Amino acid sequence: MAIREDLVASAAKFLLDPSVASSSVDKKVAFLQAKNLTPEEINAALARVSSEPTAVQTYNQAAPSAVAQPPPYYGQYPPQYPPYGWQPPPQPVPRRDWRDWFIMATVVSGVSYGLYALGKRYVYPLISPPTPERLEQDKKSIDEQFDQTFALVDQLAKDTEALKAAEQERTEKLDGALNDLETVINDLKSANRRRDDEAQRVRDDVQNLKDSIPRGLNNQKDLTDTRLREVNAELKSLKTLITQRMNPTATSTSVSNYLRPTVSGDVTPSSAAVTPAAAAAPAPAPTPAPAPGARSSPFSSGMQQAKASIPAWQMMASKSAGPSTPAAVNGADAGSETQGSASP
Repeated sequence: MAIREDLVASAAKFLLDPSVASSSVDKKVAFLQAKNLTPEEINAALARVSSEPTAVQTYNQAAPSAVAQPPPYYGQYPPQYPPYGWQPPPQPVPRRDWRDWFIMATVVSGVSYGLYALGKRYVYPLISPPTPERLEQDKKSIDEQFDQTFALVDQLAKDTEALKAAEQERTEKLDGALNDLETVINDLKSANRRRDDEAQRVRDDVQNLKDSIPRGLNNQKDLTDTRLREVNAELKSLKTLITQRMNPTATSTSVSNYLRPTVSGDVTPSSAAVTPAAAAAPAPAPTPAPAPGARSSPFSSGMQQAKASIPAWQMMASKSAGPSTPAAVNGADAGSETQGSASP
């Protein structure tokens, strides 16, 4: 292991201390071992102390105050022990030659020139008054900057006007589009309203038609039934008349019992016929009286109404049967009148 020269030199100086020199060698060795010195380093330090007796005397004379007045910290130890934490005296200041002065002068000159250059380049222009050329140059630069600024402001104003006009046009177009859209929406609403009204009307018409069709069918059925009953009654009346015509022997009695004219010319239903054929026929239904001056039946169409008269064959039958009563004659007249006004 290599010997550490700095520790050996420090140990040698420590051993040269008069307060340590009077101690035994064992204590010195134990103290140095406590300072982490190897046996080789301890031997080297002891050898250096034993080989320099004169240096110890010179050192004692050069620094009597340091040895005579140890720090208070050292006074805690007995005189035979070396003080703990003792530091060797500082080494003497080395002498400076011409090379040191030359290096120092060079460094100082370089630093001074650097400071001068920095001050001239940065500090002097800030504190020095401007020259006329510099003022003229600054003026031209300021004028150019003002011209550029004014041109930029003019261009900005033109762009702003163009943008304003475009925005105004866009706003007008948007307003027109909104108006058109509102108009279209109103038209659509109106159309929807009209369509709803039309649909509601159609639904009402369909509902009315739906309700009226059954009612009309019922009315038509009732009317048809009424007409059929009337036709049936007319047919029955015609059948009765035909039956009476085919039975001349009972004509006077059946005619007088079937119809009897009234004062206004209306026809009324008669009682049941006397003959068996007339009794077998059903009683005719009452028919509405015809209006005065109107055609009562298709048998009398195209002919003027005249007073009914008794046919010749009926008069002959009456003569053969015997003298007739006024009631029989009236019945014959009513039967002939009914024959002329009967409808099919």
